[in-house]
Amino acid sequence: MKINKLYKNFINIIGLLTEFNKIKLLILFINIFIIILNIIIYYIPFLFNKNVCYFKISDYFNIKILNKTYNEIAIYLNQKYNININKNENNKLIKYKKVLKIYSVDLFNKTFHISWLKDKISDKFIIEFEDNKPDYLIYNVFGHNHLDIKYKDSIKIGIITENKIPDLNIADYCIGHAHINYLDRYFKYSVFLWTNYKNIYKIRENVLNQQIRKKFCAAVISNNHSFFRLNFINELNKYKNVDMGGKFNNNIGYRVLDKIEFLSSYKFSIAMENSNGDGYVSEKIIDSFISGTIPIYYGDYMIDEYINPKSYISIKGEKDIKTKIDYIIEIDKNDNLYKKILKEKVILDEHFSEKIDNELKLFLNHIFEQDKEKAFRIKY
Repeated sequence: MKINKLYKNFINIIGLLTEFNKIKLLILFINIFIIILNIIIYYIPFLFNKNVCYFKISDYFNIKILNKTYNEIAIYLNQKYNININKNENNKLIKYKKVLKIYSVDLFNKTFHISWLKDKISDKFIIEFEDNKPDYLIYNVFGHNHLDIKYKDSIKIGIITENKIPDLNIADYCIGHAHINYLDRYFKYSVFLWTNYKNIYKIRENVLNQQIRKKFCAAVISNNHSFFRLNFINELNKYKNVDMGGKFNNNIGYRVLDKIEFLSSYKFSIAMENSNGDGYVSEKIIDSFISGTIPIYYGDYMIDEYINPKSYISIKGEKDIKTKIDYIIEIDKNDNLYKKILKEKVILDEHFSEKIDNELKLFLNHIFEQDKEKAFRIKY
């Protein structure tokens, strides 16, 4: 629009030079006045307004918003992208960030939080959820939506929270629990790390300061997938009944809504996996710790890499059942032994979480820092 005006004014001036008279001389001065006025209106503010910024969004964008105060800019960006804005030495606002157009499918929507991903990636990135044509598709193990033709141009990131081996034939990258290596395409991240396990010590300290719990053992189980688990519970019932608050084998008369609250009245709780898999440690043992119970665990044989075996009761197999039940009975009858176990350190390496999170950030940042075309690892 401004260029068209200047062009028309320039044509008028040329016309005046060829056919000069008083009327056109007057038009000349009017046009010159309009040009000067345009310069004043559109350009002079840039010389005096140190808050002048432009705003543009693309894959990479430069935040500069016209004629807005820093407070207005900061509020806008914080609301839309959760970006905190600071002035630089020249009192000018310039920030460069890459927009990550992401969509998540399957049941992972129930566990995936944008705050988790924001915490795990560099502040060089901004997340925008895009259903139509996302650059990155995040999916879990359920369903097959990630194979839809709609997402064929998306970089696929599988986050495996069940006892499944990641399929790197359909995913460019995976985060899972299995003990495997696959160049820059796979990162091992145990399921229990998604839980709020950092409160364990405070909870155990509170339990030690309270009167010893009277109730024996409980479980919240929804299915009968594990014959081993059921067999163990039946054997333990010969000593004292295990209160079952889930859908499966319920014996308390109602379905438990809050698992942690329910377990928090018991000395022991069943924390056995639905299935036994390489590296698979679900939320079950952490829920038992958070509820202040002593977990009775069966699952990943390598769990002792990061969880202290003295802080819980580990069942290794069928031949181990009688020995461990005898040990549980001994703990139940010996208050000093019970307290000793509660005093044990749970996570062996206190910096474990920090270390694994730093490594995960490097893994994710590596994915997102690449140009999209170079980030693909599988071809269709």
